[in-house]
Amino acid sequence: MKICILTTNINKYDDRIYYKLARSLSKIASVFIINPKVSSIESDGITIIGNDSEDSVKNSYWIYRNLIIINPDIIQITEPLLLPTAVKYKSKNKVKLIYDPAEDWISMYKNFSRKPPPLPHLLGYSMRKFEKWFMPKMDFFIASDDWLYNYYRSMGPCTLIYNYPNADIFSPPTSQNHRDPYKIICHGQQRKERGLFVMIKAMALVCQALPDSSLVLPGHFSYSDEKFKTIQLINDLGLKQNVFLLSAISHMKIPELLYSCRIGLLPFLNITKFRNNIGIKMFEYAACKLPIIAFDLPPARAFINKEQCGICVQPDSVDALADGIINLLIDSFKINILANNGFMAYKNKYYWEYQEKDFFAIYHNLINQY
Repeated sequence: MKICILTTNINKYDDRIYYKLARSLSKIASVFIINPKVSSIESDGITIIGNDSEDSVKNSYWIYRNLIIINPDIIQITEPLLLPTAVKYKSKNKVKLIYDPAEDWISMYKNFSRKPPPLPHLLGYSMRKFEKWFMPKMDFFIASDDWLYNYYRSMGPCTLIYNYPNADIFSPPTSQNHRDPYKIICHGQQRKERGLFVMIKAMALVCQALPDSSLVLPGHFSYSDEKFKTIQLINDLGLKQNVFLLSAISHMKIPELLYSCRIGLLPFLNITKFRNNIGIKMFEYAACKLPIIAFDLPPARAFINKEQCGICVQPDSVDALADGIINLLIDSFKINILANNGFMAYKNKYYWEYQEKDFFAIYHNLINQY
């Protein structure tokens, strides 16, 4: 069996596409990732086909040409704009198509666009119409959270495969007793919608009560102007010794960094994207024995309340976030209880490999349909 994953993700080693999907699928098939935004490499038995020339390429033609060379049994599409190429290939070749967007792309267009109103909503509406045009050609859907599952299962057969952490990567390190008792973290893409400025303003209040507290923010900035504003805000609030901007780190190094911290933040703003979709960071925090402080949005609330592994505070509130951090930092007993609850939940079921049986069944069933 040959499986092609189509993506234009600029991160060659994306945590879901490479470390989860591709590494698991390599146990049952030959796996190819076709990505015009990266260079080619073979790793972990996975062939990444990238654009190795210095010339820009027309993605659709370049991807189509590589599909012809590989002649896959199954194509897995991760982004809506890649649907036309996969459907075109299917029209002339025997192949099964899986749509695995892993994001609510339409809400991303609406909520993350920096274009003036009403363009973001028009873009989201147009993208939804565009995506629906190709849905009848899909043979299967994979959803990474409950909202996506409820949406795509109305269009065809769908399985829910959560974006849990890899057990082999997030296993406890040999030394795990070097936590900074006042160190807080929020890793990943840095942008205002993910609570960037709210966190920094909250830290000004936290540091008034607990001067040794610190916040580390590893990850790249979506926009250079927001990075400039962040640095300026840190300086204006006198937080140069308390808030640290770190460059993006490899997925393999995330556990070590998390294990040096005391609390994990999930301060996503109260917008459609985050009211619908699960933030995978909270599963990674749980895996590394970090209690979670999240804004009280449905996906975070459901996990945190069920597993008793953190606290939810009023969305978009600087004061509520600061109070939550302070109250947790001064209560080591509560921190340990929440941290252990989260870790046991991860250890028992919230890890990627726990789902592999259901995951592999999708591909075996599709192959049996030939």
